[in-house]
Amino acid sequence: MNPPAIRPTPLEYRYRGHSPWRTLWSLYRGHRLRLVGAVMLYVVKHSPTWVLPIVMASVINVLTGRPSDAAARIIRNAVVMSVLILQNIPVHVWYTRQLSLVLRSVEAALRMSLVVRLQQLSMAFHDRMHSGRIQAKVLRDAEAVEILSKQLINTVLNGVLTIGFAVVVSLRREPWMTLLFLVGVPLAQGIRHLYKRRMRELNQTYRRQVEQMASAVTEMVEMIPVTRAHGVEHTEVDRMSQELDEVRRRGLSLDVLQAWFMSSHWVTFQIAQLLCLAVTGWFVWTGRMPVGDLVMYQTYFGMVLGAVGGLLAVYPQLAQGFESLRSMGEVLECPDLEVNEHKRPVPEVRGRFSFEDVGFAYEEGRAPALEGLDLDVAAGECLAVVGESGSGKSTLMNLVIGFRRPTRGRILLDGEDMAGLDLRQYRRRLAVVPQQTLLFSGTVRENITYGLPGVGEERVQAAIDLANLRSVVAGLPDGLDTALGEHGGRLSGGQRQRISIARAFIRDPRVVILDEATSALDVVSEAEVQEAIHRLLEGRTTFIVAHRLSTIRHAHRIAVFKAGRLVELGPAEDLLALDGEFARLKRLQH
Repeated sequence: MNPPAIRPTPLEYRYRGHSPWRTLWSLYRGHRLRLVGAVMLYVVKHSPTWVLPIVMASVINVLTGRPSDAAARIIRNAVVMSVLILQNIPVHVWYTRQLSLVLRSVEAALRMSLVVRLQQLSMAFHDRMHSGRIQAKVLRDAEAVEILSKQLINTVLNGVLTIGFAVVVSLRREPWMTLLFLVGVPLAQGIRHLYKRRMRELNQTYRRQVEQMASAVTEMVEMIPVTRAHGVEHTEVDRMSQELDEVRRRGLSLDVLQAWFMSSHWVTFQIAQLLCLAVTGWFVWTGRMPVGDLVMYQTYFGMVLGAVGGLLAVYPQLAQGFESLRSMGEVLECPDLEVNEHKRPVPEVRGRFSFEDVGFAYEEGRAPALEGLDLDVAAGECLAVVGESGSGKSTLMNLVIGFRRPTRGRILLDGEDMAGLDLRQYRRRLAVVPQQTLLFSGTVRENITYGLPGVGEERVQAAIDLANLRSVVAGLPDGLDTALGEHGGRLSGGQRQRISIARAFIRDPRVVILDEATSALDVVSEAEVQEAIHRLLEGRTTFIVAHRLSTIRHAHRIAVFKAGRLVELGPAEDLLALDGEFARLKRLQH
């Protein structure tokens, strides 16, 4: 069965980290009508705030002027305000629901786009990008974008509408007051421009430091068994203390800059409000406006300054949100993809490999990890790969799996260049049994059938028997449905390894890669695992990465690597007779 295509999400095509405003707007594609509806509801539910100063001015003017219909006008204003105030409850709930539907959907889509992209990116990208940084992007940065969207609607939209409403009222009643209302905009822009560059720099450095701290925490948790075993807890505490202190220092610098920013705009706007009071007071003194309008304009001016102040106050959070948008661009815009769409399908795999002058270098300018490899592996052959650390064994396995592509030469699978094949379909017929078994915190059954929904019980039981896992399952409290805990920590190394072998059996692979699967096991566990491995190898093309030469007795041939080159190839007896590199390695292990 062919694997389902992992298609890019629409957001990936629209994402441009260098254009955060355009990217933010693209996030709402498909949700814009609901977003517009939420904005309209916001205007309705927030209307009492803007209408109240007009009502207050009207009542004060009625009380000071004492017209004949004063009582009726006061009652009419009270009724209008009561209706506007009471509508706030249902409309606010409706607004919140509409906005939440949009924001939660966008946040989920953003995280899903990151997940999809991470599954498409090459293994070279994952080697470069630490898992702690990736977690920070999927969790923290996506949440920061949601907060950014909320602030834009609840604070920025409110500020723009407040300023707009005040300007419209002043244009109709006293145009000269419009100049005073608009003075807040250039003031705000000037203060923002003064701090913009430094604020962005500190946000970038703070975000990078938080990502580095997340990576350090991940490493610390993974290293706890080693740390405790060697009694060096204080070393790890000191290392984390330095990381946390650096985050504290960067955060403190950012907080102090924000304090200067906030204080500057508060003082400036208080002086502006005193100016407004002086102007409106003069207009009342000269009879240009009634007393009630003074209260109205002073209230509006306070609201305008509060709105502009709110815009400035939220600017640091907006800067953090836009920085998170740029940060996620490291994943969503990374071109280092493994592209399988429109490549030749792989309906079956026989398992014949041909390496033609294959070379591979991890970075330009560095010595190649593999060089000039010419090798043919027949279908069903078991090839052991030996050599010192750094000789090219792991690189060869990554090339066989398709995690890496040759930087020179080509690899043929059953006569077809692997560069033109859909590697996902090929990997469906591939099984990897690593030295360190990777299990997740599901049940035994879920770990065995991982990625194979709808597998029949008969097939599961057959894989258990072939992997010598029957006694292990029988000893578990819930059998196959026993939860393993994180990384399968409740099981021994041999038990975890047999689950990994059962996972391989259930896929009926044509190609098997073994990375010294028994090196960390005791004698009894090793014997049980070796028996299961022997069954797994029958009739399948197998690559065995061997660190201990005693584990390669089932191999048809042995490939000996040294400094990235294949130096010897043949059966064990022939290589020992040569008295070359293989014989030297053999002697070193005795």
